[in-house]
Amino acid sequence: MNLFRGALAGGAKAIVRDRTIELDFVRGIAIIAVMGYHFRAVHTGYWFISAIEYPLTHFGREGVNLFFTLSGFLVGGLLLRQYAQTGRVDARRFIVRRIFKIWPAYYVLILFHVLAGRHPASTFLWQNLAHLQNYFGTSITQTWSLAVEEHFYLFLPALLLLFAHWRVRANTILGVLGAICLVVLIARSAVVAQGDLDAAFAYTQYRIDSLLAGVILAVLYWMKPETYRRFAQRKGLLIALIAMLVAWLVLVATRHFAIDESIGYTIQAIGYVALIVFVLEYSAKVRRSLVFRAIAWIGVYSYGIYLWHSIALAPGEILIHQTAALGVPPLAAWAIVFAAQAAIAIGVGYVTTRLIEFPFLLLRNALFPARQQVLDVAAAKAPAREKEAESAPQTAAKLEEVPGVGGVGQQPS
Repeated sequence: MNLFRGALAGGAKAIVRDRTIELDFVRGIAIIAVMGYHFRAVHTGYWFISAIEYPLTHFGREGVNLFFTLSGFLVGGLLLRQYAQTGRVDARRFIVRRIFKIWPAYYVLILFHVLAGRHPASTFLWQNLAHLQNYFGTSITQTWSLAVEEHFYLFLPALLLLFAHWRVRANTILGVLGAICLVVLIARSAVVAQGDLDAAFAYTQYRIDSLLAGVILAVLYWMKPETYRRFAQRKGLLIALIAMLVAWLVLVATRHFAIDESIGYTIQAIGYVALIVFVLEYSAKVRRSLVFRAIAWIGVYSYGIYLWHSIALAPGEILIHQTAALGVPPLAAWAIVFAAQAAIAIGVGYVTTRLIEFPFLLLRNALFPARQQVLDVAAAKAPAREKEAESAPQTAAKLEEVPGVGGVGQQPS
């Protein structure tokens, strides 16, 4: 037993060690935004508390869009790297490894809700088991986005299998992906014009372009490295795109939902692509800071936190009433309520990741080992990319698939 525990602990350390801190930081930002959007809060009347809450309560739901684009980049990177090197895509192996990563923690969550009886089973069970909750609704509301990603994980390998069959080159892939994104934008705008904002928000066919934006970045990264390098070196452009994203979120997204759910998702995807590149290439000076590393640490456990953070909401509401009844000063009550919810969400996410996700990752890696446990960017590139290494922007030395909302969290295939 001690030997097993030691092997499990050592394997978990390896899983954490082999991650990319820059991408975990991005993931940490996204999950903090989602938690802040959902958490209950005490009204304090203090302007500085309102300033802290404003970006979370107003923009927090957009954290899911960041997860989508990041997942597209990482999942697309796994498959496109394989396609670029071999001209083939091992879709079956990809899906099996994905099942080992996503399903154990996900189905434990479903089982918990069945046993806890917090919601009638009819409001979530068959929908979540079939991964159709984004179409038919679910009382486990945060899981809608997991269905979108599940559908994407089937769509992308199928598309790349067609590309492999026809031996499609990078420029054609970019053209096809861009055309799909344009069609999705037009279709989503039409649905919004008809007033169906719920469909525009949740249905896969109207949201998949956010993931495909990440795939487009992955095409540049793995198949057109010179183009990626030129894009990454344009620091001013990256900052301008990120500024455009922030301006959109502040001025439009929270005031005009119809506009945001049409063209807004496209604007956000472009901004998030720029953010991912900026963090990958220009975060070296702050990577060792305590804040950066703390946010990245939260990002490591973001899948578990995302799955379970809703169980912190009821305790938050109870604490709001209790602190009011006890006459706790508003500022102290705000801190207590927020800290308690964060501790519950992050704590449960951490524990479930360690007890469920990591052991299944180790089992998966034993049964279906990755070709390379760590992706060396330079080794994965053509010789031309190697010659550019000295002049290229700082790039993460290791890129592996790490969890997005839907649990993109396995070592590379």
